[in-house]
Amino acid sequence: MKSFIINGPNKAIKGEINISGAKNSCLPLMAASILFKKKVILKNVPFVKDVLTMKDLLISLGAKVELIKEKKTIKISNKKKHKLIVPYNLVSTMRAGVLTMGPLLARYPKNKIKVALGGGCALGIRDTSWHLSGFKSLGADNTLSKGYVNISAKNGLKGNIFKFPKVTVTGSSNLIMASVLIKGEHVIKNISLEPEVIDLIKFLNNSGAKIKFIGRRSIIIRGVSELISGEHTIIGDRIEAFSYLCVGAITNGKTKVKNINPKYLNTELGILKKIGYKISINGNSITLSPGKKLKPAIIKTGPWPQLATDNMPIILAVLTKIPGKSIIEETIFSNRFMAVPELKRMGAKISIKKNKATIIGQKNLKSADCISSDLRTTFSIILAAIAADGSSTISRIYHGLRGYENLQLKLKNLGIKIKLRK
Repeated sequence: MKSFIINGPNKAIKGEINISGAKNSCLPLMAASILFKKKVILKNVPFVKDVLTMKDLLISLGAKVELIKEKKTIKISNKKKHKLIVPYNLVSTMRAGVLTMGPLLARYPKNKIKVALGGGCALGIRDTSWHLSGFKSLGADNTLSKGYVNISAKNGLKGNIFKFPKVTVTGSSNLIMASVLIKGEHVIKNISLEPEVIDLIKFLNNSGAKIKFIGRRSIIIRGVSELISGEHTIIGDRIEAFSYLCVGAITNGKTKVKNINPKYLNTELGILKKIGYKISINGNSITLSPGKKLKPAIIKTGPWPQLATDNMPIILAVLTKIPGKSIIEETIFSNRFMAVPELKRMGAKISIKKNKATIIGQKNLKSADCISSDLRTTFSIILAAIAADGSSTISRIYHGLRGYENLQLKLKNLGIKIKLRK
């Protein structure tokens, strides 16, 4: 099993990183290709493990997928009818497999579609009940059998009104895709406004769909008869950008991230400023510079534009080195503090009570052998290892490779002492 060995402490690092396309945008865009009768071309693609798994999933459904890695491009063609079974072996490691439900239902509403319940990171309850309730508002029934959700609408899909009980990113994307080919109009309320959802809407509209905002979190979708072909450049990955800014933060160094819209990180940049780091913005680049007097923070996750839950484990690692008492409240996932036991092994002082973490900043962290349990926990542990005294070994790094492109190389480019052990 592959591991990272990181020698620390790495102090006052300096460098710049070209940010990859957003994994969390690329996956629903790839799923959306099912809606199209001909070719979809996606640019600025991050060739991470989850994207390659989605590629295999689309191929298993009958699509032809061509990867052009040197151009960061994927071409997806649908010249024949898709298979309607999404197998467990391809969604067991990647929750985004559930995003095939919506487009398959849109294309083949009167057929029985079987989708295995997904996997991915062990972050607590992440069921699909709101997805299925949204589909039901269109006239689709569902049953669960042997771990597969069976969905069909024997009378076809028809427009209606649906309100999500709580903001959900994948639920919003799934229902939007299910609605674009319906008869009539469908109103969806309380949708996610995450940049990745907006990127999906932009792609669909530019390809012939009719989706319009009628309120801050409400849209109306006027069904079209078909989508033929589409082309889109994926937005930069805001989670990756924040992660590398925090490499600079935990070493009190200087990092510059390029190819990212700073507006996607307004809240996160505000938190870094309050802690005491200097932030400068120039077009689509962000630079973090050292702060002289760093202070603790009280922060809370939430739907965009609040602090992204994916970024919480990242800032958590940074706060382990900030003098004083910091508090983080997690409102999205019930099991988002998976990094805490490993950070404590390095000397971090963190206590958890329900959905809140209290962090007492320590002057020094110490190296340890650690195990990663999910995607963002991997980077959280890496940050602590970067700042810790001695050599740390991080196992199960495949979790991190699901979402960070060229992770080892980019860290090396920042001057981090890291090597891969196979």
